Amino acid sequence: MKIFFILLFGFMCSNHTFAKTKFSEVEKALKEDGYGKAIPKSFHILNSPKAVNPVSVSDFSIVGKKSIRFESNNGECGKEPNWNDCTNDRERTELYYHKKLWKKERWYRFYIYFPKDYNSVAPAKMSLIQWKRHNPSKVLVMFQHMHAGLTFNRNGDSFKNSYIVLKRNEELIGNWTEIIFNTNWHPKSEKGFMKVWIDGKLKIDFKGISNTKRGTELSLRYGLYSSFISRYKSAFETQTMPQRIIFFDGVKEENSCEKLVGSDQCQKLVSQTVNEYEFFRYSGAKKLEINAIRRFPSSILE
Repeated sequence: MKIFFILLFGFMCSNHTFAKTKFSEVEKALKEDGYGKAIPKSFHILNSPKAVNPVSVSDFSIVGKKSIRFESNNGECGKEPNWNDCTNDRERTELYYHKKLWKKERWYRFYIYFPKDYNSVAPAKMSLIQWKRHNPSKVLVMFQHMHAGLTFNRNGDSFKNSYIVLKRNEELIGNWTEIIFNTNWHPKSEKGFMKVWIDGKLKIDFKGISNTKRGTELSLRYGLYSSFISRYKSAFETQTMPQRIIFFDGVKEENSCEKLVGSDQCQKLVSQTVNEYEFFRYSGAKKLEINAIRRFPSSILE
């Protein structure tokens, strides 16, 4: 009987130690950093109910005292009535945000951190941040991790597919990266725009169609979203996906640059120009191919 109670106590302690983080804990940590208008709604419905430690609060941070840690493991996929990640070559752990009307200029900020031992899943795709429009549900843009590093993807669901290199892996892995994204999500070519700064440096200054005429609402989600995972399994001759971990911190959304980062920093951002882009040609190859990254003048996107 004594042995039984010892085992029972150990089991209960073990379950307590590895209990999943509640959404309210994640929301509190984000709010403490001053999330502005970026108010999270829930864990993504397609996060696996069997996931070991999908979204948690970490003491490792660059803004405030806490960050949000995402972990994705082999076989952790979810399903809902109209979609099944498990049968569609996907695994994810994400936070989901409220739907919003597109008719306002938006400023977004994220800090992301890949641990030094991060396991890339290239040539599978890895979405870190994405916005989708609704009715119909289509992707607008993604920040992705690929062979080339951190890339910005004007997604083929809504635009001509492209991947612009923002930060190469040798600088990305093991360092905090600040992403600032500014757009008005406008569907007219003469009014729409998208701008991206990485670590305070302007990387993208696009003028043109930034939304579609169909679908008046859009939503943000971020974390780890692996797709076409069979490409990784095929390239490395395995049936097991590696563990993936990333940290997000200081996530914030505002309607103006000044509210996002303050007047002094805002002036430094908006005074910059960009002359050329590095485009990544995604081919699904096992390794980064020679000439897969090409430089072009910034006017190519205008």
